[in-house]
Amino acid sequence: MKITTLAGLSCWCPITIALILLNWPVLTRAFPVFNPQQIISGKVTGTDGLPIPGVNILIKSTPIGTVSGPEGSYVIEARDSDTLVFSYMGFKTIELSVNSRTVIDVQLEEEVTALAGVEVNAGYYTVKEREMTGSISRISAADIDKQPVSNPLAAMQGRMPGVNIVQNTGVPGGDFKIEIRGRNSIRTDGNAPLYVIDGVPFTATSLTDSRVPGANIITHPLNGINPADIESIEVLKDADATAIYGSRGANGVVLITTRKGASGKVRVRVDLQSGIGEVGHKMKLMHTGPYLDMRREAFANDGVEPTTANAPDLLLWNTDRYTNWQDRLIGGTAYITGMQASVSGGGEQTVFRFGGGYRKETTVYPGNSGNRKISGSFNLNHHSADKKFTAGLVANYTADNNSLPVNDLTLAALRLPPNAPEVYDADGKLNWEGATWNNPYAELERKYRNKTDNLVVNTNLGLRLLPGLELKTGLGYTAMEVKELQTTPQSAFGPPTVQNRRSSSLNNSSIRTWIAEPRIAYELHMGKATLKALLGGTFQETTRTNHVLEATGFSSDALLENIRAASAIFVFASGETQYRYRAVFGRINYAWNNTYFLNLTARRDGSSRFGPGRQWADFGALGFAWIFSEEDFFSKAFPFVSYGKLRGSYGLTGNDQIGDYQFLDLWQTTFFPYQGSSGLTPVRPFNPDFGWETNKKLEMAMELGFVKNRVQITAAYYRNRSSDQLIGLPLPGITGFTSVQANLPATVENTGWELELNTTNMRGKNFSWTTALHLSFPRNRLIAYPGIENSAHAHVYTVGKPLELVRSYQFNGVDPETGVYRFEDVNNDGFISWPDDIRDLEPITTKFFGGLQNSLQFGNWQLDAFFQVVKQTGREPYGSFSPPGFLTNQPEEVANRWRNTGDVEAIQRATQTFGPAFFAYNNAVSSDYAITDASFIRLKNLAVSYRLPVKHGVGVRFYGQGQNLLTITGYQGLDPENPGTVALPPLRVFTAGVELTF
Repeated sequence: MKITTLAGLSCWCPITIALILLNWPVLTRAFPVFNPQQIISGKVTGTDGLPIPGVNILIKSTPIGTVSGPEGSYVIEARDSDTLVFSYMGFKTIELSVNSRTVIDVQLEEEVTALAGVEVNAGYYTVKEREMTGSISRISAADIDKQPVSNPLAAMQGRMPGVNIVQNTGVPGGDFKIEIRGRNSIRTDGNAPLYVIDGVPFTATSLTDSRVPGANIITHPLNGINPADIESIEVLKDADATAIYGSRGANGVVLITTRKGASGKVRVRVDLQSGIGEVGHKMKLMHTGPYLDMRREAFANDGVEPTTANAPDLLLWNTDRYTNWQDRLIGGTAYITGMQASVSGGGEQTVFRFGGGYRKETTVYPGNSGNRKISGSFNLNHHSADKKFTAGLVANYTADNNSLPVNDLTLAALRLPPNAPEVYDADGKLNWEGATWNNPYAELERKYRNKTDNLVVNTNLGLRLLPGLELKTGLGYTAMEVKELQTTPQSAFGPPTVQNRRSSSLNNSSIRTWIAEPRIAYELHMGKATLKALLGGTFQETTRTNHVLEATGFSSDALLENIRAASAIFVFASGETQYRYRAVFGRINYAWNNTYFLNLTARRDGSSRFGPGRQWADFGALGFAWIFSEEDFFSKAFPFVSYGKLRGSYGLTGNDQIGDYQFLDLWQTTFFPYQGSSGLTPVRPFNPDFGWETNKKLEMAMELGFVKNRVQITAAYYRNRSSDQLIGLPLPGITGFTSVQANLPATVENTGWELELNTTNMRGKNFSWTTALHLSFPRNRLIAYPGIENSAHAHVYTVGKPLELVRSYQFNGVDPETGVYRFEDVNNDGFISWPDDIRDLEPITTKFFGGLQNSLQFGNWQLDAFFQVVKQTGREPYGSFSPPGFLTNQPEEVANRWRNTGDVEAIQRATQTFGPAFFAYNNAVSSDYAITDASFIRLKNLAVSYRLPVKHGVGVRFYGQGQNLLTITGYQGLDPENPGTVALPPLRVFTAGVELTF
């Protein structure tokens, strides 16, 4: 089904057509003949004579350039008439003409007004970091390359203030949760940021279907982007930075820029890597003796006689047997193999880069499950001889093949009794021990495959009509296709199963997006004033298809992958949805004397996800910056401050992350035909009145530099208020519907402080040491919700408290007389009941998080250590276990439980029936009993490398890397990063590799 509610959205914009026509003579003309160039070499040093690595060297007015090496040396090809531009953070930018020279040594002077030449990608434009009015965080390829990760989000984790990223599973290709400056929407699926890869929006929605389960449950779409191809990742956070993206920037914007080629001779880079991964921490569980004592005690407490039916572990299984199921099921070694290769080069007008990668990663589960990813990238940039025309083409493709167990085995590893039987019998077949247990290895009989193909293509064209006036357009296309297959053979079921239970589940889904963004940019210099203006439009269309079905009744396990061999097929989903979006945006930036900066942004968005009359909304922002260290009065009064800037912003963004066609009424076919004919039943009522969520953002920040900017400090305060919450409003059953999509009168506020410190501790001829520290202090509150007491959220949220507030029973310990957990009787009626006895408890929230990076260079050695710190509360893992005494293992501390009248213990008595102790346990795991400190300090990344001196044009670098190496925490579960969730935790990874360049 296709529904178009924005008429004419797919038509070509007149500006785009005009631009293509203007460029046609250039596009049809062959590239100019390559002009002879000469090789320029040299060395970049500071005023102290020490080499400066990492200096950007560009041929002026072109994208052609290179970077100085560890000893400050560089090589570039240029013509006599060219001018070389040398720029590096903290130093003055220098321009030097070639003038027939073949050796150009450069000495850079430290810049007291630092950041003058460092440019940051802001999406539709670039801005010098010194002139930024908005809040943008950035990590570069140098940070990414030091981490043995396969997902860009893993490379960002812990490294950006205000950006909280949690890895949900250690399964390769698994999902991540990201929040930029907090949770804005009550809906859990309404907080994802906008991802933009080389100017093309990239879906944040996983195509994995829960009805075709794999061990990772959900794969994150960014797993389809090869980190080795990334040049930088910028995160836009405040209103000034995000408003130009309108509704799509309500939750922040993640900009990913892939690597480009550099002029000069062809350069080849090959990187070979191999490593291992393992679960870094396991829970301390009961051994056989204490476990069996607990079980016998539970039967005695309940006055029940053990039988072979309710106590096979006591009467049938070997009571001397012990198996560490964590070692058996998740204690294996994951093997990682990777190779990256690239070829780049080019001439005066055209540069190119080809890249390719391969990565294979197995799991810690038994068997041969794993993930294999193959990627390829291409980047081409060209400009005409007069530099009036520019063209760029970027293409990235990834093929990801996931083969995993159907279910995560972590829960079984924790719950299986320690004396459970051996998994295989004497004949090598699955052992069901007389149908007395569920053999976990039966899950390995079921197969799961996920094949994901991801393509991102973008073309950028530019034409300079007049000095300062340029027409640009971006044409992008993305395509992601997922094919999932899960098969369940008869061998996965033990006795006494006799009926045919073979089945297969299939998911074929895709998302395709095209986008056209014509723009016109103008820049005018008037003495001390500079005016920049940008006007553009966005035309985007996304089509999603999905086909999910289940087939049963196969006559043989060998036929499970042939759906036609099934006797019955059930279609869960089959259809197509279309999302259309268009916008007009503009930006005006005014700068005076490189001291005062004003930025005004506006955007008008239209979305097909809203009904007639509600599709359009206006968004905008105002940002300013004042570099007060440029003022004469300040520099004289505070000479020790080398750089100082005050900036702020305020604006409005929106949100339309609600899925397609939510305003329409929805019908489905009946399961029970009437008189042989199928009918229709209503599923969702029509509501064309709901509209955009709105997010009002405010920020104030100060940036300071001391000791010639060797010490840099940034402090920022933000306040975001999200209102008109889009959510399914529950309806009474008498209406025939469970909910209706509507705008709730609720306002969620996120406030916080972000602190950054960057220092150059030492810089000598053969030694340098830099430190980077950042901390974020977020706070989330529901500040308004008129009528909440009469809503479905009356017992979920409290005005003035965080959304993560726990509303449950107040835990009062173990009753010494009965040995059962007690709770606060709020209404004093003698009973514990919901919702009469619930109260506001401690929220499960992050109080602060941050990271500490130290980088040391000694000669050809490089050492980097990054620590992640998180102060948070979370749930204990108790909710993953049955009450103590049931037929499941327990944490080791359960041995210290209540046993006799008068005992004062933290854990209640053992039980194995559905009596008072059972229900008290269930109440306890949802109460504050299960809320604990889940703070941790983690050595997130450690990287060491040694670079051999370049000989015969060949460079060799050896390196070792580690991820999640050490965690300091008091949390008792498997991993504190995602407390309360029983899933395979992020693995501890060690890798070693060699990089060759020639």
